[in-house]
Amino acid sequence: MSDRFEGRVALVTGAASGIGAAAASALAREGARVWAADIADPVPDPALAGTLDLDVRVPGSWDAACDRLLQREGQWDLLINAAGITGSGRQAIGDVGLDDWRAVFAVNVEGTLLGCQRALVRMTGSLGAIVNIASTAAVAPSPLLGAYGASKAAVVQLTRSVAALSMNAGGRIRCNAVLPGMVDTPMTRHMAPAYRSTWLAQIPAGRFAHIDEVVSVILFLASDAASYVSASTYTVDGGMLHRPVTRPDL
Repeated sequence: MSDRFEGRVALVTGAASGIGAAAASALAREGARVWAADIADPVPDPALAGTLDLDVRVPGSWDAACDRLLQREGQWDLLINAAGITGSGRQAIGDVGLDDWRAVFAVNVEGTLLGCQRALVRMTGSLGAIVNIASTAAVAPSPLLGAYGASKAAVVQLTRSVAALSMNAGGRIRCNAVLPGMVDTPMTRHMAPAYRSTWLAQIPAGRFAHIDEVVSVILFLASDAASYVSASTYTVDGGMLHRPVTRPDL
């Protein structure tokens, strides 16, 4: 356990489960005062400073959450935008309905935008950091995750735009994105065996990522060790996007 985030205050969205919950707990273990925000109840963790009821799609919900955090802490240094949804099942881009498309974009893109906008205005201190969670789906097309992939591609470009704006204003807030591939979570463990095997065959590392392997990159980008890193995307996918044509053992 280190104290590299001692004296920092972090807000983590999507903190009720998955990468958001793991990132919130990891930041707290390393000294940050972490506020876990979600529309659902975050996983109980005594190390957290508190929880926030946050619907990332709603500007007023963001304002209320930020107000509470700043009233309690008096500062805000880190934002991890981890809230995200895939939509209602796997749908080919030719079949996805506008309602599903808009629902995915409302959480993944608009929710990230609203968080970044408030961080740019309301973060305190001389050096803040935003880490947005995108996906390898932002880069690699999927016939069955068209809305999700398009939304995560938008998150990548949004990340660059936020970073450019901040850098042009003196670079007080850095903004980067993490693109996880397949991660070992309760959701992926319940994949149909044939579907899981298809994914495994595409990953040179031969396995899904451990969630801590994704979180370690998030924490690096949030830390002072990445003080000269902004507008960047970090892929955590076991080499999937750059795999060889065949694996030596096949």
